[in-house]
Amino acid sequence: MFSSKMFLPHEKLKDWIKVFWFLEGKGQGKNFYNRNILPDGCATICFVLEGYMDLTIYKNGTIKKGIYVIPPVVNSHIDTISDNIYLIDVQLNPCLFYKLFNIPVNHLENKIYTIDELSLDFDETFLEKIYTCKNNKNVVYTMLNSFFINLFDKLNFKSDEIVFFVNELYKDGNLEKFYKEQNLSIRQLERKVKQYSGLTPKNLSRLGRFYSVLDYIKYRQFDLEFSEIAFEYKFSDQSHFIREFKSFTNITPKKFIKDTNSSLQFKGICNLTKVIN
Repeated sequence: MFSSKMFLPHEKLKDWIKVFWFLEGKGQGKNFYNRNILPDGCATICFVLEGYMDLTIYKNGTIKKGIYVIPPVVNSHIDTISDNIYLIDVQLNPCLFYKLFNIPVNHLENKIYTIDELSLDFDETFLEKIYTCKNNKNVVYTMLNSFFINLFDKLNFKSDEIVFFVNELYKDGNLEKFYKEQNLSIRQLERKVKQYSGLTPKNLSRLGRFYSVLDYIKYRQFDLEFSEIAFEYKFSDQSHFIREFKSFTNITPKKFIKDTNSSLQFKGICNLTKVIN
């Protein structure tokens, strides 16, 4: 019914882009399905090539063909998706939105923005260029990498200390290490991180750990001990792990593992790769 794949960006983009997520429906646009979408804590640039999606957590959640910027969230949500959806979600690393648009992420409204609402010299004809090649993901993947490499080169992007450390926090979830590595007070750090990412360091840490757990589940979903996960990922106990997992998925780990195909993003994580095969 839906094909969900995630691909790592080119090495030159690793500081700025987390993944390219391709979501493609196999229908004719006559049917609509509700699916649970996991939070990723990332602002995203979303290219919708075909179909319809209603992201119910936002006050203007309907998206169809176009280019959109979607603010980060930390709660899962049930979205309505047409069976002919074809979108590419460019998941930005936590600090990139601020560097791109020079707008504090915590100032964004709970709404989806069209790309022309934000002040950026963004080539909107790119949507039509990838649309013409949409059936060849190799070509689209190459075009996405080239487009963003050229954009960031034009903007003269350079990674700086706060970007590096926030990205590391998002990857490993180690909040204690993050605070120790900074020369700022906790309050200053919280204010700066929220400005850059829209989230608190604690929420970035929680999301980082959650996705590490999903990665662990991906490889060991038939050989799992929740007490082992709780210990390895430094939850206070198994109950704490289950509560935290449920807060991001709306279901218990046990139910999630029984039906991983119901999570479009988890299906994508399972297909995560550096290149299109």
